[in-house]
Amino acid sequence: MTNANRIADSIQALSLPQASLQTVLSHVFADIDEAVVVSDEHRRVILVNRGALELFGFDEAELIGRSAGDIYADPAVFAEEERTRFHVDASRQHTSYLCQYRRRDGSVFDAETIAGPMRDPASGRVMHLNIIRDVTARLSAEKALHSLHTIASDQTLDFAQRRRAILELGCAHFGLPTGVIGRIEDNAYEVVDVIDTQANIQVGDVFPVADTFCWHVLAKGRPFGVDGTNRERMRAQLSDRRFGTRTYVGSPILVAGELYGTLNFSGPEDAGLFSQADMDLVGMFAQWVGQEIRMERSMTALTEAHEQLSRVATIDELTGLGNRRLLMTQLDHEIERGRRYDAPLSVALLDLDHFKQLNDMHGHAVGDAALRHFAQLAEDSLRGSDLIGRWGGEEFLLLLPDTCAADAVTTLNRLLTKIRDTPVSHEDEAIRLSASAGVAESDCQESAEAIIHRADSALYRAKAAGRDRVEQS
Repeated sequence: MTNANRIADSIQALSLPQASLQTVLSHVFADIDEAVVVSDEHRRVILVNRGALELFGFDEAELIGRSAGDIYADPAVFAEEERTRFHVDASRQHTSYLCQYRRRDGSVFDAETIAGPMRDPASGRVMHLNIIRDVTARLSAEKALHSLHTIASDQTLDFAQRRRAILELGCAHFGLPTGVIGRIEDNAYEVVDVIDTQANIQVGDVFPVADTFCWHVLAKGRPFGVDGTNRERMRAQLSDRRFGTRTYVGSPILVAGELYGTLNFSGPEDAGLFSQADMDLVGMFAQWVGQEIRMERSMTALTEAHEQLSRVATIDELTGLGNRRLLMTQLDHEIERGRRYDAPLSVALLDLDHFKQLNDMHGHAVGDAALRHFAQLAEDSLRGSDLIGRWGGEEFLLLLPDTCAADAVTTLNRLLTKIRDTPVSHEDEAIRLSASAGVAESDCQESAEAIIHRADSALYRAKAAGRDRVEQS
C-alpha cells in the first residue's frame, strides 16, 4: 500500500477547511482499488469511495453517518484505536497495521490498514482516514504455503502420507469436500488418490478425460477454475451432471517435465470467485505433488536396483540358486542358531557324476541344462527350511538345519533317486544323470570351514566308492 500511504501523507500536509478537504478526498480516492473510509472527530463516516462500498457491501447512504465502529469486527479493537490513534491529541503520523473488519453480511476479513488523523490547522477540527485493503486471500495463501512446506519436509511421513496431507490441506484451504490426484494415460483419467466426503469417487476409478473438468486444465496447460463467473458455459460437462460438481479448481501435474495428470479440488456448491492467488496456490500444490511422485519413482527405482544388485551378488545366474556368498552367510547363521538352541546341523556337498564327459559328448548347452534340471529337482524335493546352492561348477552345497546325519542321508538318497529316475531331454534323447554326495553332521561348535571340509571328505569317499551314492563323515 505504498502509493496509498504516500497519498495519505500528502493530504495530511494540506491546510484546507473540512468541506474543501472532503471534496479533495472524494476526487483523489474515487477510483483507487483500496477502500477509503473518512470519519469526523466523532468517528461518524463522512466519506467513502467506490472501493469501500464494494468491499463492505453497503450502499453509500447506509454508510454515511454511521459509526466507523460498525465496520470493525471487534469493538475492543475500535475502542483501542479511539484511545491510541483517533483522538484530538493523537499523532499526525499515519501507521500501517493489520486489522479485522466486518462486511454488511456479517462476514469477517483481514485487512492491511493505513490510518491516522487529518487536522485542519485553522479550525482544529479532525478527520480520521482509514485506507483498507483486504488481504484475507494473501494471508490464507501464505498460511497454506507454510503448511505445504511443513508437509513436504516432514520425514516421518512416507510418500503416500505426504500426498494425502496435501489433498487435505487443499480441501481445507479452498473449502471444498473433494480433492483428487489423477493420472492421465491416452484418454483415460485414473484416480490415484482421493479425499471425498461424499463418497462419489474412489481410488482406481477411471473416467474418459473429456467427461471431466480436467479436460479444460489440459487444454489450457495451466491452473483452471470453475466458479460463479464461468459455470454456465461449463454446464454441459459430464462431471457436472454425474457428481453434481459446481465448483472446481485444478492444475496440471508435471513429473520430470512430462504430463502426469492433474490435481483438483471440487464441490457441489457454488463458491466465490477464485483469485489469482488461488490459481497460483493450486499450481504450487500440483508442483509439490509432482515432486513427490518424481521422488517416489526415483526411490522405487533405487530400491529395485539395490534388490537387483543384491540378487546378482547372491544368486547364481545359471541355476537361480544361491551362490557361494549366500551359502556361507546362511551357514554362519545356521551355526549360530544351532549353537544357541543346541540343535544339530547337517551339511552336504553334492556333485554331478561324469559331468566333464557330459559336456564333451553333448556340448556345454546340455551341461547347462543338466545343472538347471538338477537345481529344479533339488528345490522340489527339499523342505522349505533347507537351502541348496551352487558351490561351483557342477558342485552344490546343501544346508539341513535341525537335521541329524541319519535323516540327512535319507533325504539325500531320496534326492539321488529322483535325479537317477528323471533324465534330461535333449533332441529326443533322454540323458540320464546321477550324483554323489557327502554329508557331515555338526553340533555347531566348529567353524563353517571345518564342517565343509568334513562334507568334502565324505564326498570324495562317495566318488571313490563308485559314485551315485551318499557317504557320511
